[in-house]
Amino acid sequence: MNLKGWKNKAYLFIIIGGIQYIILILIATMFYAGGTKSNPGRPGYSFWSNSLSDLGRTIAYSGIHNTTSMIIFTITLTIWGSSLIPFFLAYQSFFKEEKKQKISSRLGSIFGMIAGVCLIGIAFTPADILIAPHMIFVYIGYTAILLVGISYTVAVFLNKNFPRIYFYIFLIFTIIFYVTVSIALIGLSGSETLLATGQKIGRFSTVACFAIAGYGALKR
Repeated sequence: MNLKGWKNKAYLFIIIGGIQYIILILIATMFYAGGTKSNPGRPGYSFWSNSLSDLGRTIAYSGIHNTTSMIIFTITLTIWGSSLIPFFLAYQSFFKEEKKQKISSRLGSIFGMIAGVCLIGIAFTPADILIAPHMIFVYIGYTAILLVGISYTVAVFLNKNFPRIYFYIFLIFTIIFYVTVSIALIGLSGSETLLATGQKIGRFSTVACFAIAGYGALKR
C-alpha cells in the first residue's frame, strides 16, 4: 500500500465524515418522533431542548418509536467516529522534527482515536435503554476531544514549519469546546436549553476543526 496515498485518503475521509455528519444529523432531526424530557407532548425536534443523543433513542420522549431517526443517527455517528481513527493515525506524521512536538502529537492522536471509538460507542448505546454505557462513552469521548485540542494546540505551536493558522484554529476550538462542554455539564443539573445548546456548539465546532485540519493536511 502506498503510504502517502493512504494518508491522503485518511484526510479526505475526515472531511467527508464531517460533512455527512452535519447533513445526516439535520435529516435525523426531521424524523425525530417528538417530545423532550420536560415536555413529552412537544411535536418534532427542538434545537434548544433536545440533545443530539435524543435522535438515537429507540423510543422518543413522546412514547413513539423513533426508528428512522435512530438508524440515521447511528449510521452518521459511526461514520464520523470511524473517520477520526485513520485521520489521527496519519496526522501525527507532520510532527516529527522535535521531541516535544512529537510527544504532544502522539498523545493528541491517541486521544483522537479514543474519541472516535467513543463516538461509535455512543451510536450503539441508545440513551433510553443503555444509559449507563452511553454516558460512559460520552464522558470519556468528550474528555478525549478536549485533550486532542490541547495536545495539538501545543504540537502545532512547537512546529515552526506548520502554518500558524492551524495553531489559532486548534486554540480557538479548544477554548470553545471547554466552555460549551462546561455549559452542557451545568445543563445536566436541570437546564435543557444549556445542555442542548452547549452540546451542539461543542459537537459542531469539533466537526469543523477536524475537517479543516484534514483539508490543510490534504493540501500539504
